[in-house]
Amino acid sequence: MPALNDQREAMMKNAHRKLGIELSLFDMSPHAAGMVAWYPKGYYIFNRIEDYIRQQQQAFGYQEIKSPVVGKAELWQLSGHFDKYREEMFFLGNDAEAMALKPMNCPFHISVFEQLCPSYKSLPLRLSEFGMCHRNEPSGALNGLLRLRQFHQDDGHIFCREDQIQQELSDFVEMLYRVYQKFGFAASDIRVDISLRGKNRAGSDEIWDRAERILQEGLAMLDIPFDLLPGEAAFYGPKVEFALRDAPGREWQCGTFQLDFVLAERLDVGFINEQGEREHPVILHRAVLGSLERFIAILLEHYQGKLPVWCNPDAISIIPVSSQHEKRANEVAEALSALSLAVSVDTSENSMSYRVRHHFKRKGNLAIIIGDKECESGLLSVRDKKSQRQVSLADLLGELE
Repeated sequence: MPALNDQREAMMKNAHRKLGIELSLFDMSPHAAGMVAWYPKGYYIFNRIEDYIRQQQQAFGYQEIKSPVVGKAELWQLSGHFDKYREEMFFLGNDAEAMALKPMNCPFHISVFEQLCPSYKSLPLRLSEFGMCHRNEPSGALNGLLRLRQFHQDDGHIFCREDQIQQELSDFVEMLYRVYQKFGFAASDIRVDISLRGKNRAGSDEIWDRAERILQEGLAMLDIPFDLLPGEAAFYGPKVEFALRDAPGREWQCGTFQLDFVLAERLDVGFINEQGEREHPVILHRAVLGSLERFIAILLEHYQGKLPVWCNPDAISIIPVSSQHEKRANEVAEALSALSLAVSVDTSENSMSYRVRHHFKRKGNLAIIIGDKECESGLLSVRDKKSQRQVSLADLLGELE
């Protein structure tokens, strides 16, 4: 157990809030309790992650939308969120009608479905949004990026028919595992559960029986082991939950895939089927990361601040030995920047060894030294925290691409 204890000790010393200040990533805004103020480097991380998720969702057929941040109180009453989230919602008022900041995106996505999908021929319809949500969390429950009053979800809703659920589950799982691997989490780092019905639920036992069976059969067909969590389901249907195990050994529930036979009927939205009759769609509520802010906190603590090169705001520092090497340093920087990596050229008057140490102190990935030998040979002297090697620019680009 000593190694695990050492990891936990390191994690406690490098909690994401401490790293946020040390690396100039963010702070918890003193002017808006429970909300984050991103600094340039922190917002770089946020945008890199959002762009990557957007790219993956587009590859899997999602159409991105943007919904309002505020909705009429009657919308949340009709959807059922008012009863469930009333104590956690921010309400606004004016002379005409009560309004509320949205705690989630579902009702707006359902409204978009109703406008875009008149016929079964348009199914499945996959909508995604990096939706800004607000929840009035108690002040004592706030915990840096892990629990906020304002956060962004990589939210998505798939509108389909029952015979399309299994394929959508399969596609979602493929995307989710691909994304987690990009962040350095292997399949063995992922625990899968299915949350089953609780006392507070909508819909009949027959509907819940069918929904729970579909999810269990779907994961079995994909050969994914899972555990059952009785009484843990959300209000509208059972949910597959994906939890990541980080370096200190903690588990974080991130991805979700909820099967909902209820909400479309409750909001009375539908499409015209082959027989010319109106039919309610199945709604699949899904997220890969959940809250982007919370996922960034998980990454910072998992990597102790040294993020993967593709999303690290201090990824690569190029260090020319003297001013006569700056031209080559800038050429290398331009080539690496074309890969959308964060690259800087350190031309300060500090010693080369100081500049290398300073880069790694900022949790950088690679330091590239360019002096006479490198300019003559055409090779780059590439250092990480533990080793040094000589490599061509072409080979380095191939490694990082």
